[in-house]
Amino acid sequence: MGQFLEAALYYASIGWKVFPLMPGQKIPFPGTHGCKDATTDEAAIRGWWRKFPDANIGFACGSDTGIFVVDIDVKGDIDGFRSLREFGQLPETIQQDTPSGGAHLFFSTSNPPLNRNSFRPGIDIRGNGYYVVLPPSVHPNGKSYVWKSGYSPWEFKAEIYPDSLRPRSQQWSFKAPALVKPVPSVVNHPDILERASLYLSQCDPAIQGQGGHDKLLWAAVALVHGFMLPESQAMQLLITEYNPRCVPPWNMGVPADSKDFRRKVSEAQKLTPDKKDGWLLEDESYAPVDFSRINVAAILSGHMSNGVHANAELQQRAELLLAQEPISLSDQQIISDQEYDFLIKPSGMLGEICSWINSTGFREQPFLALACSLAFLGALFGRKVKDAFGSRTNIYCMGVAPSSAGKNHAMSQIRRLCAGSAATELLGGDDIASDSAIEERIAQKPSTLFMWDEIGHLLAHIKSGISVHHAQVVSLLMKLYSAAGNIYLGKEYAEKNKQRVITQPCCCVYGTSTTERFTQGISPSELQDGWLGRCLVFQSTDVAAKKRGRHESPVPDHLIELVKRWKERIIAPPPIPSLTAIVGGNYEPIPEQLVVPTDQHAERVFIRFDMEAEKQGKLNPKMACLWAKGEENARRIALICAASESFENPTITESIADYSCRLMRYLLVDFCVRIVPEVVSCPLEANKRKVIAVVRSFGASGCIRSDITKATPNLNQKLRKEIIEDLTESGELAYRQIAEKSAPIFKYWTAENYLKLMK
Repeated sequence: MGQFLEAALYYASIGWKVFPLMPGQKIPFPGTHGCKDATTDEAAIRGWWRKFPDANIGFACGSDTGIFVVDIDVKGDIDGFRSLREFGQLPETIQQDTPSGGAHLFFSTSNPPLNRNSFRPGIDIRGNGYYVVLPPSVHPNGKSYVWKSGYSPWEFKAEIYPDSLRPRSQQWSFKAPALVKPVPSVVNHPDILERASLYLSQCDPAIQGQGGHDKLLWAAVALVHGFMLPESQAMQLLITEYNPRCVPPWNMGVPADSKDFRRKVSEAQKLTPDKKDGWLLEDESYAPVDFSRINVAAILSGHMSNGVHANAELQQRAELLLAQEPISLSDQQIISDQEYDFLIKPSGMLGEICSWINSTGFREQPFLALACSLAFLGALFGRKVKDAFGSRTNIYCMGVAPSSAGKNHAMSQIRRLCAGSAATELLGGDDIASDSAIEERIAQKPSTLFMWDEIGHLLAHIKSGISVHHAQVVSLLMKLYSAAGNIYLGKEYAEKNKQRVITQPCCCVYGTSTTERFTQGISPSELQDGWLGRCLVFQSTDVAAKKRGRHESPVPDHLIELVKRWKERIIAPPPIPSLTAIVGGNYEPIPEQLVVPTDQHAERVFIRFDMEAEKQGKLNPKMACLWAKGEENARRIALICAASESFENPTITESIADYSCRLMRYLLVDFCVRIVPEVVSCPLEANKRKVIAVVRSFGASGCIRSDITKATPNLNQKLRKEIIEDLTESGELAYRQIAEKSAPIFKYWTAENYLKLMK
């Protein structure tokens, strides 16, 4: 008998009603009813824990058992034990120590005390409709709940609930309401919505059975009184940013739920908090960071998250980047080297796969190994996990590197890993015939990884408009990207029943290309249409030396076993189809997902990154659409990383959110510096970029016309002359006459190198 089942049966034997919670969490399983399901029935309890042997144990407090709990919390500056001193010596009773440093005191009474959150700072009273978690359950921080030595329910009895701990009024810490409560005047405060959003991210979500309605009311009070928001703005923030974190969230499509939710804002308007209106506007802990005043070097080196300080040289270079002044590729490399070393060493299963790929290649390409591994795990975890916001693991990664740099090795190893773990069904075709072919594949295998070599050729083909079928591939990929948590409806055909209906498609892509071919395949318009915003471009400029002593090695057994466990994992059995659905032949069960929680510290990291992305988009409008997708892509990466780190209890922690946002930041800045300047709208512009690159390669020494001619054999003499004249006229090239002959000889520099020469 497992320890959780054994404990649950004991609690039931003494009359305590119990029910299962998600392993390592404090929330009920999705689709269940929390403490409403609590029972002492042995058969039901055995059935639950036979199905979920590691489920935590929830105990329904209240009149059914006569047990009421005083919940003492220790969090930051709030110390419930200090608040408890107000009540003098309390009777000794059953007590458990919580992994967060607090305690639960269990009392009995036939005269139920009123439920109260924040009865005193750090003290909550739990009764009817509430529950607590019992030992040996595991807290989200990984530690276990334990009974205080000598005070367990088999060693001690629950004492009578002390009257001193009874709330004296139905009111909380509110003043008596006025007969007519005036609506607070709306203030015009800079960043008010950003401050309110940041505050909401740190509010406890409303959880059924844990005072959910009270927590929603408190959040509403904070918005309409603490931030003095008008009712419409407060409601919008609560619906879009607070409700998705609640367990379960209010269904705004159901009139009863919507009315119940909206009523809280109206109630909040009528209450009078024991604080002056606008008190939260004065709290600078909710002031947004002005990222325009933070140097990129500090951001890229991890200064914001782990205290690493950038030196003066890096700060100066980063300030140039933020000011939108020219910055050379070598400067960008200096800025990002330290961050690159951090990013190529992820933890968990993701890190193990990357390490194995890197150890087996002739030429190490760790950044490309990371890109390919992320796309593979995205397909492996596809339709099995999601976060509270509905984010899924489908991602599109592009590995961009020079020719013969080892771009294909990661794909080869992922295929070997799939073959060894009987997971080749995850892999789609190596080439693309049409968008319909992709649709058909996803219809047959809704979670698929496509690995396409030389994807730059495909993009160039699409850009040229030669093939109608190829031109529709990008449009399809954009639709599949957004449909991962929904239903995708394919093309309409004249033939009956030919339209493809795909439930929760998880299409992942890893494509490789050279830098030149990749930039040739995209146009400036694609920086704005959303396609590139859905792509994660991992660029490597190095061609590492070959490892001559390398030998082919077998796929590690532990990786094979991990892949098998995830591939075979079923979150919940499929529902039994109706007879009509079976006869009609259109039955496809909707898969259940494991909801991966995001802790409050992680949520704050995502919000900060989103605020940064918004400001970066304003600084560089050409990149605004790409930055706008930054948080969404970071959440997808974080979901993959969380599932990679834990099979049983994946959680998006602060460290995972930090890694994911830093990776997205690196990719976006790198794309801005290396790729965007090379994206052109026409062949003439591409030739101009080529000439500038040739001249730049000579550095401060400059080059003469014949050097340019040798490096651009594809240009005829007339066109080359026109391009050089255009570039010198626009100031992108500088020149100086160095010899007087029948035909004067000129030397050319790029503008930035010429300025260095003048200094």
